[in-house]
Amino acid sequence: MEVKQIVSSQFITVTKSTTIEEVLEQFVKNHHDIACVIEDERLIGIVTKYSIYRLLLNNNDIYESIKDAIIYDTITLNENDNIYLSRDKLIDMKVAHAIVLNDEEKVVGILSSSNIFDGLIKETKYVTNQLSNLMNNLQSVIISVDLQMKITTLNNSAYKLIKQQDLALTYDHISYLFPELTNSIVDVIKTNGLIDYKTIEMFDTKYISSFIPMRAWNQTTGVMIVLDNVSKYEKIARELESTKRIEQTLDSALEVAYDGVVITNPFGEIVKVNEGFLDLIQVSDGNQIIGKQLKKIVPEIPIEKSIVEAKHIEGEYIKINNEKAVVTQTPIYRNDDIIGFIVKILFRQLELWKDLFNHMDQLESEISYYRSKLKAISTGESSFEHIISTGQIMNNLKHDAHIAAKGFSNVLITGESGTGKDLFAQGIHKASGRTGEFIKINCAAIPADLLESELFGYEDGAFTGAKRGGKLGKFELADKGTLFLDEIGDMPISLQVKLLQVLQDQKFERVGGVETKNVDIRIITATNRDLLSMIREGTFREDLYYRINVIHLHLPPLRQRLEDISYLSTYFIERFNERMEKQVQGIDSEALDILKQYDWPGNIRELENILERAFHFCQSDWIREHDILIDPTKSRKSNNRNFNHTQEKTPNQISTIDPQEVLQTTEKDLIIQALQKANGNRTKAAEILNISRSTLYYKLRKFDIQAVNKFK
Repeated sequence: MEVKQIVSSQFITVTKSTTIEEVLEQFVKNHHDIACVIEDERLIGIVTKYSIYRLLLNNNDIYESIKDAIIYDTITLNENDNIYLSRDKLIDMKVAHAIVLNDEEKVVGILSSSNIFDGLIKETKYVTNQLSNLMNNLQSVIISVDLQMKITTLNNSAYKLIKQQDLALTYDHISYLFPELTNSIVDVIKTNGLIDYKTIEMFDTKYISSFIPMRAWNQTTGVMIVLDNVSKYEKIARELESTKRIEQTLDSALEVAYDGVVITNPFGEIVKVNEGFLDLIQVSDGNQIIGKQLKKIVPEIPIEKSIVEAKHIEGEYIKINNEKAVVTQTPIYRNDDIIGFIVKILFRQLELWKDLFNHMDQLESEISYYRSKLKAISTGESSFEHIISTGQIMNNLKHDAHIAAKGFSNVLITGESGTGKDLFAQGIHKASGRTGEFIKINCAAIPADLLESELFGYEDGAFTGAKRGGKLGKFELADKGTLFLDEIGDMPISLQVKLLQVLQDQKFERVGGVETKNVDIRIITATNRDLLSMIREGTFREDLYYRINVIHLHLPPLRQRLEDISYLSTYFIERFNERMEKQVQGIDSEALDILKQYDWPGNIRELENILERAFHFCQSDWIREHDILIDPTKSRKSNNRNFNHTQEKTPNQISTIDPQEVLQTTEKDLIIQALQKANGNRTKAAEILNISRSTLYYKLRKFDIQAVNKFK
């Protein structure tokens, strides 16, 4: 305890000019008999009731200043001083008060002997409470008795033992409750000696007991008894025995695990070694190196790297005593803390291992060579290998795209959002052999007033905010290459005229420029909109439509290629595994059925999102039915689903009949005819229609063909 915890902060301050009358009034008012004399905020001395009385006896004038009553030789203490040292100082100086100063030598209070007495009482109570809490929280039974063998203290464990044995506390003599302890207590009182680790049996239980004499003022005042259940020590002994067996097992494992093994503590000091390591360093007794730094015994092993970097170090090739060796270092963790390192050393028959590894490397090189050759001589359509599909529809489209890529004609790719139009555009560019870049621009993502400058570029100072020196447009960037105009249906009608001119002449001028630029580019366009309807509405130019629609590729929605869902799911899961620290094997059949029954308004992009969520939330090696989350309220219709091959008709061929309705009616009739031809056998009907059985079931539900109930 420090002085500042007990000092009295209420004190009287005066100056040299203060009169005797004023000081006496302060003494009476505050019930004090000492005052601090302060000058320039510093203590210069004190005046006491007795120094004032002596001054009055000499001059008998209460209006005189107190300067002749000041005691300059003042006892002071620092507020951070220990209370016991302060007490000793007051006793040595034979004074009852001391002025307490802070580190800045300013007065903060007055310490009196009564303050010290109160502080010591408080600290004694605190220590007593601490000891009491300690005793009551110990599992050991603690009892104290006085010299008359009467119980003076029982801790909680002692009370619990008494309650368990149904004993009454009406008697306070130890012999009534625990007669087995009486003889040992008497021996301690007689001899004033300690009796320790004595086995006593009480209530059919063995206890290890200690009898400790309690002394005060050099005399024995009582005895404290400490009892511990033997079963606790037996449990510890069993745990020690189990630990010993584990250590013996570890020693045996170390002998057979590797040629040489060293275990160190976190500081690189050797804790355990096996015989192989001792043979390597030519030491006969392992005890000679236990506790020593590994870097001093074998400086070739970089143990400092493991200690500093705290990570696994795999297979370093070094030499130890002229022996070639491969060393691996692994941290040992407990509760996320490193408690040591295992150093594994492979040095015996290393040349044999080396030959084996060389042979494996040679085989791997041969496999890689043949794999690359097989890929090179495969279908010849490797430019489209990033488009995942197994169905005939998509294979035909890739074949057509590969043929189109070898020509120079413009290509229009149509299909719903998420069907992979940009993937086909990239594949066509790769297969075309054009030396320039593949440049993509999304006509819907750029404001109409900026789209022209993005396409054709601009000259220096063409408009306010123009980049100094001008800017190249997408047409110039795509020279000798391919320009992919995605969402062509969203291009403003005013810009379509200029685009048409460029497609015809392969010439253009920058915004704000007069110089004609010549380019050699291949144009690929894509849209999810019905351009023929837009032509009728006057929002898309008919002449531009014919210019871009030289070769037309229409990508089917996912609901029309359900046989690819399994293949696509496997592809996405493998890609997720590469990005995450998980190893999901695949998707089970029940979950796959859910995916195949869905209408997929968002197509492949929606499939990827749903599988990504399922991948994160699955709790096993397989994505299962409950991992798939598909919103049942989501509309199974989409405004983008009006695409079909009727788009290839010219505006003059368009009638008022809804082509989508005609297509669905025809498809329904074909399914019914196939079922009738197959005598109701759904498997045969699916073969006739050249679709999978699951797709057939989907179509039956989609078109609500109730009559199929009569089929078998």
